[in-house]
Amino acid sequence: MTRCKLIEDYDGTVYEVETPLSSKVDCEEIRRDLAIPDYVDMSSFQIERGLVTVWAGQNAHRMKEIFPDVSLEKAPKESIPMLFFGGAAVRMLCESANNPSGPFFRKLNDIDLIAPRDRAQEMYKFLLALGDLCGTRYHYFITRSDRRFNAMRAGKRFRVRTIESILGDGSLLSGVLDIFTDSIDLRHKVDVRDMFCHPKQGLYTIGATNVLLSKCQYIFDVPATGREELVQQGLGYRILDYPYYRDDRIPIGIEEKDVKDICALLLDCEIGEKVQGIDLNRISRIFGRDKKFALTFRLNMENILRNETFLREGGVSSADIGKVFSRIQSVLDAVPKIDKRWSDAWWNVDVETPQIFQKTPNI
Repeated sequence: MTRCKLIEDYDGTVYEVETPLSSKVDCEEIRRDLAIPDYVDMSSFQIERGLVTVWAGQNAHRMKEIFPDVSLEKAPKESIPMLFFGGAAVRMLCESANNPSGPFFRKLNDIDLIAPRDRAQEMYKFLLALGDLCGTRYHYFITRSDRRFNAMRAGKRFRVRTIESILGDGSLLSGVLDIFTDSIDLRHKVDVRDMFCHPKQGLYTIGATNVLLSKCQYIFDVPATGREELVQQGLGYRILDYPYYRDDRIPIGIEEKDVKDICALLLDCEIGEKVQGIDLNRISRIFGRDKKFALTFRLNMENILRNETFLREGGVSSADIGKVFSRIQSVLDAVPKIDKRWSDAWWNVDVETPQIFQKTPNI
């Protein structure tokens, strides 16, 4: 056994884990227990770790029975539902997103989870014991800066550290797992509390409709002087067509990975009210109450329709484009038209805005 350094905190504290990493669980057995479809690519370490984490949460109240040799300070009395959103949710819901040679496959750099807010503290402490329970492959830990981050979010969001990837030479890369509670509240708000009641029906995701909503909430703006550079770097497909916005700024929509995820959802998930389907009634209800979100959603969806060439260059077949575009139109028919015209940001600007270029001298 040797100690492998994961990270050194700003105060000099070094966080390590013993290697070689251990596992006390059978991942194929966990897949069967959760009834995860065979098409889900379990060779991805991100998916493996995510499913073990979700399974452990579902069985949190049984941990003493499953792992009698491990002592927990305070074992949960009930299961702790944790659901996927983001790219991992698309992997659960969409066969096409799992095909490495397909146009909608993408490497997952992390996973995104959401849990009930009233169970968040319990979940947070449970995750920190997961490495002892299930093996060090599923080790979670926190740094001093993470404690400060979590305290400042007052239960709305948690951050823990984990093993992000295992490299070919056996060395480890650490990463961050962000856990939201109750809602995905970024540019707009997607409330998913009703999904915690039937996690298995949604394949332990927030459901196809909510994944679509959360993907299409993404928007920010950049100075208009950056338009030419956007086009030169192949990012022109992200420029949203909204002529009422201020002349010195450009609204920017979803990136390539989200376009892939949305197209996979619309290709593989039927229109309908099932948890694994795209529920037009739910979309209509939500946007009937939230006009600002409705506008962002519409602009992002319409932008996909305008970028057929971008999809073809990415290897999407004519038949699949036709199916995806037909379903986009069905979805857009359920979104109310927005008469109000905003010239300034109508979305939440109090969140971190990523740099759209590697170097951004003009943006």
